[in-house]
Order: sequence, then C-alpha cells, then structure tokens
Amino acid sequence: MAKQVDLVVVGGGPGGYVAAIRAAQLGAKVALVHGDDLGGTCLNRGCIPSKALIHCAAAVQDAKNARAVGITFADPEIDIEKVRAHKDRTVKQLVSGIKDLLKANGIASVGGRGRLSGPSEVTVEKDGETLGVLSAPRIIWATGSLPAVLPIKGSQGRHIITSDDGVDLPGPPEEMVIVGGGAIGVEFAYIYSQLGTTVHVFELMDRIVPTEDPEVSEVLAAELKKAGCRIYTSTKCTSTSDVGERKRVECEINGTPEAMDVSMVMMAVGRYANTTDMGLEQVGVTMDRGRIQIDENLRTNIPGLFAIGDCTRGTGLAHQASCEGVCAAEIALGERDSARDMVIPAAIYTHPEVASVGLREHEAQARGLEVEIGKFPFAALGKSSATRHRTGFVKTVCDAATHRLLGASIVGPSASDLIGVLTLALQRGLTGHEVADVCYAHPTLCEAIGEAAHDAFGTALHVPPRD
Repeated sequence: MAKQVDLVVVGGGPGGYVAAIRAAQLGAKVALVHGDDLGGTCLNRGCIPSKALIHCAAAVQDAKNARAVGITFADPEIDIEKVRAHKDRTVKQLVSGIKDLLKANGIASVGGRGRLSGPSEVTVEKDGETLGVLSAPRIIWATGSLPAVLPIKGSQGRHIITSDDGVDLPGPPEEMVIVGGGAIGVEFAYIYSQLGTTVHVFELMDRIVPTEDPEVSEVLAAELKKAGCRIYTSTKCTSTSDVGERKRVECEINGTPEAMDVSMVMMAVGRYANTTDMGLEQVGVTMDRGRIQIDENLRTNIPGLFAIGDCTRGTGLAHQASCEGVCAAEIALGERDSARDMVIPAAIYTHPEVASVGLREHEAQARGLEVEIGKFPFAALGKSSATRHRTGFVKTVCDAATHRLLGASIVGPSASDLIGVLTLALQRGLTGHEVADVCYAHPTLCEAIGEAAHDAFGTALHVPPRD
C-alpha cells in the first residue's frame, strides 16, 4: 500500500472519523487510519456502551419506583446476558453506520496502527507488519486517550479493571471499590449499584464530581447513596493486594488508615493521551508529558500536521473532539482561516443527570466576578411532579453588570438534553433576560431554564419571592 491522498486522518474515534467526513465533503481525497475499533473508545468502550448499560440500570430503578404510583412489578430479575447483548447490538449498529458513512463519502478506510514516519507520511502497521505508507500534505492526528491507573502497589494485579473493562464484565461483582468519583466513576457506580453490586466510591477530593458546582455534587451524592452506593470523600487509595479470591484495598479516609476486602476494584482516575510509540517525537512534534502540543488553530509545530481531541489533552469530551475535527479539516483545506470559539458543555449520565456549560458559580467567584445567580428547583415544575422526577435544579450564572449569561449548571432529569438550550444561549452571547423571555412549552422540563433565568432578577413565577 503506497498511496498519495490530500489528507490522512489517524484515529477513528469521534474526532477522527468526523474530520475525515468533513474533509471529504470539501472535496478532498481522504484516508482514515484506524485500529480494529472504528468509533474509538467513545463508541466501543466508553460513551455508547456505558449509556446502553445506564439505560438498563435506569429500567431496574424505574421498575422499583413504579410502586409509588400504584404499579407493582415483581422484583426485577436481571438477565446479564441480555443486558450485554443490548449493549453489543447498540455498538455494532453504530459502528456499521460509521462504515456506511465512510463508504458513502468515498473515504479510504485503512485498518491498522498509524505511525508518523515523516512530516507528510503515515506508515500503517498491523500485527507487527508494515502494510504500507500513506502520503499527504495534510495530516490530522486523533488517536485519543487511554485509561489511567494509580501508581500504587498492586494496581496491575488481578481483579483490577479500568473503565474500558467495566462495560464487558462477565457479570456484576458482589462488591467493588471504584477509585475516583469523577464522571466515569459515578456513572459506573450507578450502573453496578442497580445491577446488584455493593459499590464503594473513593474520591480524593472533599466531594464527588469536584469540577461541578458544589450544590450539584451534594445532590448527586445524596441520590447515589439512596441508590445504594457508599461514598468516601477525602479518601486516598494507597495499595491493593490479593486475599484469597478477594481484593484488599488499603486506603486513608480523612487521614485515617482503613482497609476493606472486595471482589473487584475499578480504577477511574482519569485518562492519558494515546501517543506512545507513534513516531511523533522522532519526527520532531512538540510534546508535553505525552500530549501533542497545538496552537489555537489546532496546528502542531510541524507544517501540515494538526492534532485534535484527547491526544492533545489526555482527557476530554467526545463532542469536543468532533467539533475540533470539523475545524481542523476546514482549516487544513482552506475553508476557514482559524478555529471558531467553542462553547463546550459537559454531561454526566447518572440518575439524576448532571450537566454544565461555561462558568460554574464557584469558578466565577474564584475569578472575582460580580455575578447574578438564578436557581429553580425541578420540584416546582408540573412535568416533574407528574413524572416523579423532582430531584435537582437549574442554576444560571450571569454577569452582574451586563446580565450576560456566563454559565449554567443542571442536576436533574434530562440534564444532558436541557444543557443544549443554555449552550446555544452562551454561544450566542445572550443575557439572562433574553433566556427568560423565551416562551417554553408547558408542561416541560425546559420551563426550569426560563424560571432560573427569571430568578436571577427576582421575577421567577413558581417559587416564593426572595427575601
């Protein structure tokens, strides 16, 4: 295989395959180099399979909760094989869809590992053999990230898994420790607690999901505890060891040494850039602790070489990588001069869900900004009462002088969908008054967005007046 194309994309995840499609739309002859997992971590081991499992976990929870409205089921019986089959079907269907899209756009799909062998060359390898070389004046690197493991004694032993393994366990373990209370950790805590596992969550900081609004963390922690999770904050895992068929986890809880024996330990302590042994350093690409360094327009220091997604950060979001992929393709092919400003929302798919965009309240305060805070509880909505999804709130953060929206946080039902409204508002530079002025359909959860925006100015209609 020796082939000259207009653009080579290395990495078939949500950043890479989207970049390839956009480049093909612009008329480029494109080759996409990917491993055996077209769709990347997101589709094969992350976003999609975990959401399929969360759907199953939520079905168990909904069946239990139906008793409160007069509908009684027998205790839910979980057929783990059918649960896994649902997850596998979902992944297979979406991977097939990507293959069809690549074919429809005339993109050469090359299975193998890409290695940068020159400023404009990618050597493709598979099973230790070189398949050939792709040459192009433009290359987009999108090789994603890998799950991190704590550098502690016993961290590589048996019964130690990462989030990559968590979607493929043969069955829910009897008892497990999840090390890390961030987005990945709490999602798996929710999944396995509903599938019957006793789950212990260890978080080093003083609250779970520590990057989110503190009030959001408080609500989520309370709901996870109701779901059966045991949460330990200010907790450091120091070592693991085998005790018969179980795993002994040594830790420090608020500085006090403790130990517990469980059947499984999941490491959910973040991710690192997937760039090892890809020829990047040899060609002279500027790196920082394994991460590819790029400028504000997604360019590396090598002319014609762009990089996007987790390989530039170590950890990130699939939708951010996709947006960067579109921008990189357009810049590479002269469609645009520079990357657009991106407003990137974040979501956590527990029950209740968590979502945020822009500045959280505590971040605005840390910057010394004068802000107006609006907050509206889902419990005050008709839709929430009717569906018994009353937990949580919408919070808006606006600049006190200009009233311009700076950010928002949501914890509650469908938060991951609702955040899109506030992302659009933030992207378009709307004020809190403009967000409040929208006529939201009734009864819907979106009404909480308008009411939260109103609350910042003391004009919310469905909560008592402020003191």
